[in-house]
Amino acid sequence: MNFKPAHIPSNDSQRVKAVQRSGVTEDIDSNLYEIYCFLAKEITGCPVSWTGVIDSDKQVILARDGFPEDVPKEMPRNQTLCQFALEKKQPLIINNMVKDARFKYHPAVTDFGVKFYAAFPIVTSDGYTLGTLCVSDNKVRKLTKHKISLLMGLATKLAYQLEVQVSQRKGTAESTIHILNKLLLKYPNLKVLEAISILKFIIKDFISLQEQKFIVKLGLGFESKNSIEISSDGKLLKKELNLNIGTLKRVKNLSSNEDELMNLLGKIKG
Repeated sequence: MNFKPAHIPSNDSQRVKAVQRSGVTEDIDSNLYEIYCFLAKEITGCPVSWTGVIDSDKQVILARDGFPEDVPKEMPRNQTLCQFALEKKQPLIINNMVKDARFKYHPAVTDFGVKFYAAFPIVTSDGYTLGTLCVSDNKVRKLTKHKISLLMGLATKLAYQLEVQVSQRKGTAESTIHILNKLLLKYPNLKVLEAISILKFIIKDFISLQEQKFIVKLGLGFESKNSIEISSDGKLLKKELNLNIGTLKRVKNLSSNEDELMNLLGKIKG
């Protein structure tokens, strides 16, 4: 017999939109999530752990521990184990997958000998399951209530971290729009790379000789020995932007992506 995919949850379209809003699959930094996999293994004693999110057609792995490096970090949704954990908010724990009708024909069981599997849903504050934090083993296991509680806590912390990252990205984007709006009011014909040069100068980042000449031309800086010092107009602009250095640095990091800045400029001009 063949493995049969899970039923699609009734709220899946809204759930997928929540995954898309998170933006987590666009720029994955595995270092942020590896600790969750490590702790999941330590708590359960399982040799394998992973965490990922699932959209309409695939699972994207954020981090994993115990997998061979050549195993793909994306998998079609209908071939995953974790698709079965999307419908409920409670953990999905299968002590012996060979005896479970949903999983006994899955290739992980038939080809790779996986017997134990536990998935802990990553649920947002508005109730949508983005994905799972999982462990597995090639032998039958049974988790204690205490270990289950610890893993549920880990998954909750992971969900919170994802939401914080979304909030920070949104805040940075809004700050970027705010800054660019003010720069464009002052310099209507300002180009994207010129805006980046101004930000770099204000936060005392390295700027090229060509950028230095541009800053001097705008009157935001003046030549002093072998460097460019900020002028009174430059200080006034910095004050007008009404943002601290930390915020400007986050915006500058975002603005290093010219396409992203162009999109933001489009929002302002549109």
